[in-house]
Amino acid sequence: MIRSVGRRSGITADQTRKELLDATIRVLRRCGYEGTRVSEIAREAGLTTGAIYSQFNSKAELLTAAIANEAPAALAGLLESGDAESVLTNFKEYVVAIAGRGGSLGPLLLDLIVAGSRDPSVAETVVPVFASKERVKVELIRRAQAAGAVDPELQPEALARLATILAFGALVVATLDLEPVDREAWDRVIERVLGAVEPERVTRPDRRSSRPTGVSRRPKSGVLA
Repeated sequence: MIRSVGRRSGITADQTRKELLDATIRVLRRCGYEGTRVSEIAREAGLTTGAIYSQFNSKAELLTAAIANEAPAALAGLLESGDAESVLTNFKEYVVAIAGRGGSLGPLLLDLIVAGSRDPSVAETVVPVFASKERVKVELIRRAQAAGAVDPELQPEALARLATILAFGALVVATLDLEPVDREAWDRVIERVLGAVEPERVTRPDRRSSRPTGVSRRPKSGVLA
């Protein structure tokens, strides 16, 4: 459980917490998950290890909070805006933001996931954080369905899981430093994919004009006209 960070002289508690999380990311980038020590983070942030452990229960909790803090804020902003009808447009921006920052965030996230696969105590900290982000996506999808922007026949949880897979996939691909695709082409692909979850617009044909003039329907085999 993460508690509020205590106030340091001259700056607010929120500023102190931000400095701590920023320092954690800097040390993570230098040392990786396994090589990161809380004592090194304390030196980087200008705090004592005791001050850090008074706010976070473990190294895993601190590192998870720091990485989660690095994720784009676009997703949280969608909920705050309350504009469910534009959720698909906003989600496109979220995917682009994830892909754009994957080069710096991806390795850190992969380190954390690998550590969680080896250490159950790390997994107990990591999984709830990203599960909560997925629940945010579920809520967004439900709002969009209520507004008529997303097909109501699609299960929100399944769509949210797809979004999680795409986001994590974007982070992994970004760590490989592959040659980027054309931005306009990327936008068109994302628009096509997102368009697939919109409600179907069914236009019923005019039955009076559906049969060509002068053509009669043949009776089925064995049935008299």
